Amino acid sequence: MPWDTDLQYNNQIYDNLNPSSGYENTRFRKLLILMVGILLTIILVVVIVRLSTPESQQSKYIKSATVAARKLIPDAKVTNVKVDGGFAIAIVSDPEAKGQANSGNTTIFKVSKDGSMKLIANSSYFSPLDLLGLGIPLETQAKLTGSNLAQVKQNFANQCGYTNGNIGYTGFEGSFNPGGWEFDSATLRSLEQKLSNAINNLNITKKPDAQIICVNATRKNSNDTTNKTTYISTITLQMQFVSNNGILTTHVVTYAIGPNYYRSYTLDGQNI
Repeated sequence: MPWDTDLQYNNQIYDNLNPSSGYENTRFRKLLILMVGILLTIILVVVIVRLSTPESQQSKYIKSATVAARKLIPDAKVTNVKVDGGFAIAIVSDPEAKGQANSGNTTIFKVSKDGSMKLIANSSYFSPLDLLGLGIPLETQAKLTGSNLAQVKQNFANQCGYTNGNIGYTGFEGSFNPGGWEFDSATLRSLEQKLSNAINNLNITKKPDAQIICVNATRKNSNDTTNKTTYISTITLQMQFVSNNGILTTHVVTYAIGPNYYRSYTLDGQNI
């Protein structure tokens, strides 16, 4: 089939009359490639920024506390974590539970050097004495609870009933093992008097901050024995003495009662 010279001639004339047609297409393609390149660059920058942005410290605390809490509470949700002095305090809730556990309990964690945590206590409330028993100093308690040291010390003194230099006593209410025995008021007054005299003698040689202001009766290692020959009954108690600056020490106290108004008291094996 012969080539249509007229058609070829007309196309040449059209291209000559519209020189911008090919140029515009080329320009559009270049612009499109440029826009795609810019978009990809922006996406890449965003990804790099997100990957390079350090995780917040609070997020790290929450992750560590959540791992520890879920060893005991599978669906535990952890919020408001505060860390200081090797300990952490947080609110831990259980979405599957009812009541207080659902709304959240105050939870105490021990924090390792690598940032991992171990749940050591969980309750609706912890008193200063409770936290001391967990090994948390008063100063650390203040930082964990967002309070000041003076207020924490005052709360501790109030809990123990320490007033105007008079040693406070707590933990003597309720029953003790074995047998669930309880203190009668006369015996308790007599025991407190003996302990106060002994402690005041110890405090004479101590600086004010180191002086003992509180005696807490624990439920650990208590005992009650009766001599079948002398009919003397001896009660053994483990107690915590706590100083004004929150130093807690453990002591063994005994008191014995028997016929003819017999009474005997010891502190760490020494008569008082």
